Amino acid sequence: MPFAIAGFALTVTGLVISLVRQTGFVPPVAAVTRAPLAVNYGMVHITRPVDGGFSPTCATVTGTAIPPGAGRLWLVVGGSFVQELATGDDGGWRVPVRVGADDPRDADREYDIRVYWVPAGSRPPAIPAQGRILDEITVVKDPARLACTSPEPTNADTPG
Repeated sequence: MPFAIAGFALTVTGLVISLVRQTGFVPPVAAVTRAPLAVNYGMVHITRPVDGGFSPTCATVTGTAIPPGAGRLWLVVGGSFVQELATGDDGGWRVPVRVGADDPRDADREYDIRVYWVPAGSRPPAIPAQGRILDEITVVKDPARLACTSPEPTNADTPG
């Protein structure tokens, strides 16, 4: 069944592309599934922690990115701005983060980790209406690793 759905989606996408190429007519946005994000916003993939996996309070989020031509990439953990992402020469990035608090009441709680593209000139912590989520995962706070074992990230840019 999943293969049939994927095949149907590819067929519809192919028909839309064919229509645009042959006639120059661009169908309404609702008919087009999704524009390639690399063109406008860059491409991002969070590699660690694993989506749906357990995370300690002090963790390191890693990933890869093709930076956008304009604008910036922001990392947001649990709704709090952490920092702007800077990629290395290979496109990789690595950011120490704090997932929740060192509190037993935090155990087994879910946290979203998101990377946003935001227009140049935007300032944290507010995500502007033009901002776009480029990748998102959800982690579960590991009840066995509530306390940080290494120096804690300060998240100095995090308000509050």
